[in-house]
Amino acid sequence: MVSIPQPCAQPWALMSPTAAGRHCAACATEVVDFTRLSEAEILAFLARHSGRPVCANAYATQLAPPPPVSRWRRWALAGLALLGWQSVSSCATQPPQQPPTTAAAPAAAQPQQQPVVIRGQVLDGPNGPGVGGAQLFINDTEYGTVTDENGRFELVLARGWKPVRASQLTLRVQAGHFTFKPQVVPVNIPAAGPPIELLITLESIEGRGQVMGKIRMTEPPVAPPKG
Repeated sequence: MVSIPQPCAQPWALMSPTAAGRHCAACATEVVDFTRLSEAEILAFLARHSGRPVCANAYATQLAPPPPVSRWRRWALAGLALLGWQSVSSCATQPPQQPPTTAAAPAAAQPQQQPVVIRGQVLDGPNGPGVGGAQLFINDTEYGTVTDENGRFELVLARGWKPVRASQLTLRVQAGHFTFKPQVVPVNIPAAGPPIELLITLESIEGRGQVMGKIRMTEPPVAPPKG
């Protein structure tokens, strides 16, 4: 299988057409269009190039998945987390954390307030299906939730939590880096009332589901020793 470790951000639509794909003026190279080739045709094309660098535009489904995190790296990240450290790369892949549903009690006891409930559905376009696995982050925190297989979600927030006390918060919605544009949804928090219902419609990126960049062949498995 093939992979594109470092996707390119140059706009495919603005490149000049060529026989095999398009020409990227920024890189002064031809970008081969793998989206119209089968897996066998892609492998044959790469074989003809004998290891020479190839820049391509491909569907994400045509590429190899990212390599799993090694055991030693998982241990290292766990140790750093215990020490209060967290790498930028690990932050980017962490799912939202469950927000607090109860606030710390003040010195003078106050009547318990009902939590704020925000629920709704994330859709693929105005008339599209629900988007499962979409991540919703509250403001710039790590707190939030992930949609179910039908794109539905629910957040239960403590009234005394700082983002709620501000009477307005934002939900940062992320789903499919190569499929949807990120979206920020403002939410007004009333002093009281029924659950807040939201219907969030995501917009597709240009060239949805496609990845562009230099191709790298993944190494095939090596036969284990027999003796």
